[in-house]
Amino acid sequence: MPRILTAALLAATATLAGCAGLMPPPGADEMAKIPVVRYGEAPSAGGDYVLLYPAGAPLPVVASVSGSLLSKPGLARMEVATNRDVYLYKSWLSFDGKNWMSATRAVGGEFAITLPGEADSKAPGTMSARFDLKP
Repeated sequence: MPRILTAALLAATATLAGCAGLMPPPGADEMAKIPVVRYGEAPSAGGDYVLLYPAGAPLPVVASVSGSLLSKPGLARMEVATNRDVYLYKSWLSFDGKNWMSATRAVGGEFAITLPGEADSKAPGTMSARFDLKP
């Protein structure tokens, strides 16, 4: 069975949710003043910006395995894409750039790791991440 790194994820989620929950989400007028930067573009120097992951745009992800126990580290590059526009600003998220909410109220996920051979002594190890919209 995969070893799910829930303790760290829950702690991080609780911390972010607690902080974000203390403040109301930013309003559309307030956010309209902050420049939107598409993933991969350079933001203007020295200022806040909203990061946009456009729907369908390739988003590179690098997975790595290393450490003093290993004689050969590993690295894999892959691309993912969101199925809708996602705007991020600090701990806030929007799907239209106007209506903002705490990111932890909109998206949930989990990270899982299995060791090579853990299930049957021959299966490869796995690392997976899952991101789901919350209802």
